[in-house]
Amino acid sequence: MKKIFYTILTAMVLSACSDLDIKPDGINTAENLFETEQDAEAAVNAMYASMQTHDVYNQFMEVVQSQGTDDAEWGYGRNTSNINKLQMDKFQFDASSDLIYRFWENHYKNINRTNIVLDRVADMSIDEEVKSRFLGEAHFLRAMMYFNMVRLFGKVPLVTKPTTTLEGLQVRRTSTDSVYQLIISDLMASESSLPTQYSPDDYGRPTKGAATALLAKVYLTNKEYDKAKESAQAVMEMGQYTLWPTYKQVFDIANENIGESIFEIQFVGTGGTDASVSSSYQGFFKPPASVRAPEEGGFSGYGDNPVTENHYNIYSPGDNRRDVNVLYEPGAPSSIQFPYYVNKYQDPQATNVSDGGNNYYILRYADVLLMYAEAENELNGPTALAYDAFNQIRRRGFGYPLEVPSPADLTAGLSKEQFLDSLMVERRREFAFEGQRRFDLLRWGKLKEAVTTQDPSILVLDKHLLFPIPEQERLVNDLLDQNDDY
Repeated sequence: MKKIFYTILTAMVLSACSDLDIKPDGINTAENLFETEQDAEAAVNAMYASMQTHDVYNQFMEVVQSQGTDDAEWGYGRNTSNINKLQMDKFQFDASSDLIYRFWENHYKNINRTNIVLDRVADMSIDEEVKSRFLGEAHFLRAMMYFNMVRLFGKVPLVTKPTTTLEGLQVRRTSTDSVYQLIISDLMASESSLPTQYSPDDYGRPTKGAATALLAKVYLTNKEYDKAKESAQAVMEMGQYTLWPTYKQVFDIANENIGESIFEIQFVGTGGTDASVSSSYQGFFKPPASVRAPEEGGFSGYGDNPVTENHYNIYSPGDNRRDVNVLYEPGAPSSIQFPYYVNKYQDPQATNVSDGGNNYYILRYADVLLMYAEAENELNGPTALAYDAFNQIRRRGFGYPLEVPSPADLTAGLSKEQFLDSLMVERRREFAFEGQRRFDLLRWGKLKEAVTTQDPSILVLDKHLLFPIPEQERLVNDLLDQNDDY
């Protein structure tokens, strides 16, 4: 981590970040920062910038979550020279994989930025309410970064103070229990200090509801079902969030940050003038010109994250989510065996592959309802409460009113195991290509089974349930041990 911390220490440029109105603000030093409320806000805003990079939420998270599962796979007439994506896709990654290193690097870059805010802003003489909110944002984002890391790598170095010298940069990995303790502590701090909502000028910042919803996911991951249910129910009882009537509305750019949105990574289209704040998803996922010729004045994509037929076939007749999630191109060249493409992240105003204004969901209300249903089922079996939360999602998917029994409702009288099986499929349909699949499969202990069922030629070993610790980090940190069998 020496390179990461040195970069942050000597040249942390506070760069632009979409709706958060961040502008370049110089170098992060004691002499010119943390004197005024504006200085503190600039440091807070800088925490969001590294999450927008291709190495985190603007591409690699979806590579990990979809191409690294049964939802997407290269091959079948589609090839790529991107070795990172091929390694993830075929479970051939190792400790030298560049994607894994860059994912690690950027997460710790952002962790250090949160630590800077928590360390410096706490002692500033600024408005106490504003200070509390700034600290709550930092606690939330640090928890989110560590939650990603502990689920993907297992034990990781637990760094809670900003790096100010080149001393003490070698840090051992910490037990997963200790990492989760920090995550929960951070989210509880966020719950108590973040507002329930913002004005549009501050859309994109975490709220109390976001902290509570993420806490529910943390508890669910740790199989603390009573606490997961309690947190999910708390979000439901806030009255702050509602499902959009139709699934398609969830992904309309005009509906970002409202309705069922709880927390999103912010992106904005700029007409091609600033790719650093724009989403590349809509461009990377569009079919290439060899499959679909672009409209006049339009552009073709790269066909990344090619959807598996296994995924396309999970939707029942009448499920409107299939065509929102997946684009079927029957006119594709015959060499392409499965001509399916991600259809989410559409931006009609985009001018090129990197000019999308589509935000990337981290949490939405549908997730809270299904987390509640899962926790309730684990605690008490498929009760009426579990069915009600589940069926709201199912009805919306099939175009029925949310609160009225419908032909699409889940079959009554299921066993606990049958209800969970149905919920697993429902989450796959509902959150396709939204950064959920791998984490869901890991939580259920189903990653190997799901990938092997989709493509038996892919060899998934026990070691692949965790990523290797990047060898670049171990070269500069002698205290870092490696995950088993890498």
